[in-house]
Amino acid sequence: MRSPGLPDFLLIGAAKAGTTALFRAISRHPQIFCSSIKEPRFFAFEGDAPRFTCPVSAAYLSKHVGSLSDYQALFSSCPPEMRSGEASTYLSYPSAPQKAARHVPQARLIAILRHPVERAFSQWLHLLHEGKEPCDDFESAWMAEAERMARGWAPLYQYRDRGFYGQALERWLQFFPREQLLILFYEDWLEKPAACLELVCRHLGVDILENPLVTKENVSSRQPRWPWLHHRMQEDNVLRRAAQRLLPLAVRVAITKPLQSLNLVPGPRLDRALRSKLASTFDDDLSTVESIAGRELGAWRS
Repeated sequence: MRSPGLPDFLLIGAAKAGTTALFRAISRHPQIFCSSIKEPRFFAFEGDAPRFTCPVSAAYLSKHVGSLSDYQALFSSCPPEMRSGEASTYLSYPSAPQKAARHVPQARLIAILRHPVERAFSQWLHLLHEGKEPCDDFESAWMAEAERMARGWAPLYQYRDRGFYGQALERWLQFFPREQLLILFYEDWLEKPAACLELVCRHLGVDILENPLVTKENVSSRQPRWPWLHHRMQEDNVLRRAAQRLLPLAVRVAITKPLQSLNLVPGPRLDRALRSKLASTFDDDLSTVESIAGRELGAWRS
């Protein structure tokens, strides 16, 4: 039974692991109502006014929903027969599981995971292209994480710590039963998205779509051909806020996706030796992920 004005499901991350594409695909289901704001982060910052001392702070907080009434407003127009949900990278926030359990204890949870070093590289590349990552060397940015966090930088710059999925999943399972959590993997999403969506539909208790519409992703790293256009499409501005308020997510995607594809060209690749070196950081944590997910992840190990 849905809590009044609150979501039935949460797509909790991980960041840069296909959450946006998955959320878009879910939003097209006729029995699913998704919040107009992706990543409201209510259970990350409930009642708080977070302050960050980093290049991305203003844009990072622009979509933050801090009050319960504002959060409920995101789902107020959901018909009673539909499932409602939102997507925020809550795996990155240690306090999120307890807050979510207090408000939506019956919520179905969906996590999609990606090789932790590849995920971190994608996150670094995204911030670099946005002009919000001052370090143009991935390994150096990785090594700077501890100092940056001590100085109050946002979780977006946690290249290493965001990769400890086992620890994050254990935190959620302290407050939610295992049967309420669906774990997907980025590799599966790229290779067989329809099968992943079938698992999601079964998990949420909605009809399985025979021919789901899935936005095709280019898995290679990419960088903007025209940075000014890329920044206009990503940053908070009057036009973007108006579009979020007036246009459904599917319409916004139909407009922006062709422009983004035209503007993005191949970028740098992750060095294989560096990938292996950094992957050793997560060997013990991956055992926890394997135990929870019931799946071996040998290809992820160093």
